[in-house]
Amino acid sequence: MKSQIPNDATAFLLKFVKPEYENDFIQGKLRMNPLSYFIEREKETGDRGVGDALEASAVYADVEMTLMDPETDEVLVKGKAERINIHSNDRIKSPVLCMYSVDKDVLQVSSEDESSIEVFPQIEKNELEKLISDFGDNMLIINAKLFMDRVKEKCEELQIDFKAGKVKYYDFSKNYSDRVSKYLDLDSSDICFIKDDYFKAQNEYRLLLENVSTESYHILDIGDISDLVTKFKISDFFSGRYKIILKKEMIEVGTEGFK
Repeated sequence: MKSQIPNDATAFLLKFVKPEYENDFIQGKLRMNPLSYFIEREKETGDRGVGDALEASAVYADVEMTLMDPETDEVLVKGKAERINIHSNDRIKSPVLCMYSVDKDVLQVSSEDESSIEVFPQIEKNELEKLISDFGDNMLIINAKLFMDRVKEKCEELQIDFKAGKVKYYDFSKNYSDRVSKYLDLDSSDICFIKDDYFKAQNEYRLLLENVSTESYHILDIGDISDLVTKFKISDFFSGRYKIILKKEMIEVGTEGFK
């Protein structure tokens, strides 16, 4: 039997959280910041890690630009821009919950049988150091499948539309066709699941509320989830000392675009 984890499977979710906020999360009070929060954080503090000034933006590289007067068609400015970014002022008000996806990209398979897979989490040392530098060493391990089941149930009850799945990372210095095609509708939630390669170490799984808008933050209360959550340290989880046995039926498969 070939030992592997499906490409679209998320075994666990990790929530990097400060100790003073972890109890709220365990109680199911999910604090979700709007995308504008991350944009302003980088702009105001220079913190490019938690902050990202290009959230939910259409980013074009090496663009020929012509600016014309709309009434006379007179060319006002013409030239080449190294980069142009555009975003929707409405979409950046969408609240998001950012987590880390424990999937095939970070799990090394050691053995497998008909019902389970034995794995151990492993990432590069520089990636581990970057995570701890950006978020601290405190985290919660979350059962991905059961967590998303409860999110879905609560959102259906509240008539909230949501999208959940892994962020896709690109080299923003190049105009990849599959990325640019998603820029045709700046109000689409698809644009919120695209980030620069700089953030790739975050291996992000994102939950976004599509028809909720906020300029501060939004609390999605899904009820107590203490049965789904385990407290841990990032440095311990990726130390190579811990093996995990995954039950195949409990791996959330196909969460890309989960609604």
